[in-house]
Order: sequence, then structure tokens, then C-alpha cells
Amino acid sequence: MKDYYKILGVPSAATQADIKKAYRSQAFRYHPDTNAGSTLAEAQFKELQEAYSVLSDPTKRARYDDERWLAGMGRKSETREEVSPDWLLKVSREMNTAIAGMDTYRISTNALKTYILLILSDPHLGILLQHNNKEINGLIVREILKTVRKLNTDQLHEIEQRLVTLADGDDVLLAAIDEKTEERRKNELLEKLLPFFILAVTIVLCICMYFYSGFR
Repeated sequence: MKDYYKILGVPSAATQADIKKAYRSQAFRYHPDTNAGSTLAEAQFKELQEAYSVLSDPTKRARYDDERWLAGMGRKSETREEVSPDWLLKVSREMNTAIAGMDTYRISTNALKTYILLILSDPHLGILLQHNNKEINGLIVREILKTVRKLNTDQLHEIEQRLVTLADGDDVLLAAIDEKTEERRKNELLEKLLPFFILAVTIVLCICMYFYSGFR
């Protein structure tokens, strides 16, 4: 994943004015008109344009910051929004939106686990259970369950416990939690066994080819 902040030479907390100033300075330095025939300068200029197009747009920048954090490349920005059930549902949905288009191998599972546990922290669970909005609580549980497929089974236990707490005895949600976590455990087992299965099939095919060639 490209680090647009590094490309522009600004910190992740840079203001829009800082970003604009850095882009203008770097763009002037690497502009094709002042570096005729330089493929290196041309490539750098394109990188600067790409970085600026994302970081200069607040919506694109917010999404990029989430993806960058989930890839383990930075810290999650703190929010000043009031914590409420609606806000926690929004954050859960934004998390899924951020990771939906990302390559699984680009995601830091430890960072993702930390983010999920932040959503399901004790104070947040307290707020959700106090408001007791069954619909919102159920939607948050299901959003989190969409995300756990990205995690390893050894990272699921604490998250599973907190989801059970949030389900608050709802049989449908408890069944969904059990089903999804068990599905993830089975899939991970299959992922571990797949290389051995491929190796076994390869060996069998080689043996068959050997005997087949011997009978010709």
C-alpha cells in the first residue's frame, strides 16, 4: 500500500494547507516541463498527483486513513463525535466499507482486532446495553461478524465473548455468532490443510504419470 503522506513529505496530521503547500513545492520540483526526458521525475510527478488527489479530498482521505491504519501503517485518528449507539453502528459499517475492497494480505489482523475491540470496549458496551436498542445492537453484531472472517481463530475468542454480551440473550444473534465463528474455524483448518492436499494430489499424479510412461 502506498504511503501518500510519505510521498508528499507531510505527517499524517497535516492540515489541508500543509498538504497543498507540500504538493506545490514537490510538483514544481518534479514537473515534466522542468525535467525534460527524465522518466524518474515523470514517475515521481504522477505519484505526487495521485497522493494529492486523495489527501486533498476529505472523504477520500478519511477512507484512505482507515485503510492505512488497517494495513498497520499508521495510528487511528481519534474522533470527537459523541459516542452513541447510532455512532457505533456507523463506525462498524465504515470499518467494513474500508476493508471490503482491500487485499486480505494488506490488512494487519492485529490492527483489525484492536479496532473491533475498541468498538466493543467496556464503555461502549455499557452505552449499547443501557440504551437497549435491540435493532441497533443486532446490526452491530452482524457488522462485526462480517469482519471476523479476516481474523485468525486465535484472535476470535475475546471478540466472540463481547459479541455474546452485546447479544444479551437474543437466541437468533447467539446462533449467528456461533455459526460464524465456527465457520471461520473450519475455514482456517481447511486453509492449513490445503497445501498438504495439493502436495498429495501432485504426488499421486506424478506416480500415475510414471507408471503410465512405463507401460508405453
